[in-house]
Amino acid sequence: MADNQSIIGRGAIFKGKISNATTIEINGRVDADIKSEKVTLGKNATLEGSITSELVVISGNYQGKIKADSVWLTDTSVITGEINYKSLQMDRGAALNCKIIHNWDERKIKAKKAGNIDDEITEDDN
Repeated sequence: MADNQSIIGRGAIFKGKISNATTIEINGRVDADIKSEKVTLGKNATLEGSITSELVVISGNYQGKIKADSVWLTDTSVITGEINYKSLQMDRGAALNCKIIHNWDERKIKAKKAGNIDDEITEDDN
């Protein structure tokens, strides 16, 4: 087991706030806001609350707001709420009833102002 790994087993119920876990695996029922490097929601799990993470893998039922670099929704996932992501993978069969927002870095994407391009034609001396 990795350092700072937390597991909420099948049949367990947790309510509150989870933070400072490197990875968290949820197989039970959780009503919480979670901050972790990696969050995995198992096939039979239910989670209500916000997730802030680098990687989120969902196979169960989720309701809330996700903010993550990478999100993977498996074929058994059911999502309600909002997903903010940089990279999204969704398997066939995933059920989404949510707002999906691509979280690109706006500083790199800003469009240049429209303007005129002045071509200068020069003659070749050859």
